[in-house]
Amino acid sequence: MNVVVYSKSNCVWCDRAKNLLDSVDLSFNEIDLSDDIERNEFYKKIGEGVKTVPQIFIDDIRVGGFPELVTWFEENGF
Repeated sequence: MNVVVYSKSNCVWCDRAKNLLDSVDLSFNEIDLSDDIERNEFYKKIGEGVKTVPQIFIDDIRVGGFPELVTWFEENGF
């Protein structure tokens, strides 16, 4: 399973999402959108409409933010 977390530093919801992933031993790549280059690449991938972090992708499918990740976990038996 390929998990990518787009985040920013000092983001409580980002920390919660990463802690939830860690709690079930799901490894993930974290991409910090504080960096201008990474942020520009993110907007190319997802578009300008999404402004909040975290944004979580699982197997290249956008799950959404922390609440959507919790729902995804519940629906997938984690």
